Amino acid sequence: MRALVVVAVLVLVLVLIGWLRFSSPAGDPTIQVDTDKVRQDTSTVVEKSKEAVDQAAQSIDRAAGKVDASIDRKPIE
Repeated sequence: MRALVVVAVLVLVLVLIGWLRFSSPAGDPTIQVDTDKVRQDTSTVVEKSKEAVDQAAQSIDRAAGKVDASIDRKPIE
């Protein structure tokens, strides 16, 4: 039962974002997948993900630099 609900929600989401369309021209039911929209949306997500990862890496590098600068390098006597 849970699997059926998950599949129904997934199909609903795909219809809402425009990747999946149901139609019945001349009484013949069809399901259409808009591959161009899928390709465009996924490439947009990939680009934004790359930007987010790059920003996170820069933040980590800056924080590591601050920690490194705060370390006292003098030997303990």
